[in-house]
Amino acid sequence: MAYDETTPMTGHDPGAGPATYRSAGSLLGALMRVELVLARMENAVVITAMVVAIAAVAMSVAIRFFNLPIPDTGEWAMVAMSPLTFIGGALCSHLHRHLTADIVEMLPPGRLRRTLDAVAAVLCLVFGLFLIALAWDLFDYARSSGERLIDLGTPVAIPAGFVLAGAMLMTFHATLDIWRALEGRDPGGYNPWR
Repeated sequence: MAYDETTPMTGHDPGAGPATYRSAGSLLGALMRVELVLARMENAVVITAMVVAIAAVAMSVAIRFFNLPIPDTGEWAMVAMSPLTFIGGALCSHLHRHLTADIVEMLPPGRLRRTLDAVAAVLCLVFGLFLIALAWDLFDYARSSGERLIDLGTPVAIPAGFVLAGAMLMTFHATLDIWRALEGRDPGGYNPWR
């Protein structure tokens, strides 16, 4: 089977069953295309954050080893951990690479597996909504206070903003997973790497 942007990540035949992935005119189909764009952006942010963290740590080691008279870049590595963790968590929820029960993954496609996937999506949705509430308070405080980190003066609102963005993206992916389960589709959106 040739993969394209309309192929589900599970690898099952999209033409099988009453609900297909090729329903381009449906609202869910349009939201899944938006979700695909978001997943590609999440992927780019995570890769960039990893590169920044590695480069900042390497530079920090060089600064300390050679006793260079420039500010330590270690705080950029700490700031990069926020998008890596929270945007990465949203990407993992889209890819269904978050915590799962192996027994559910081994079940054949069908009503029981969709139901269990929907329960997991509801729990992820509840977590995402709770995290949005917490992250909003943190972001609002960091933005209004203008608080900055010590070495390079990076605004604390930047990592706090990534926490909020990750929570919102995770909630969006969970909502679409619930919708897919209710329509009898396999879990997960379109593969962002195809």
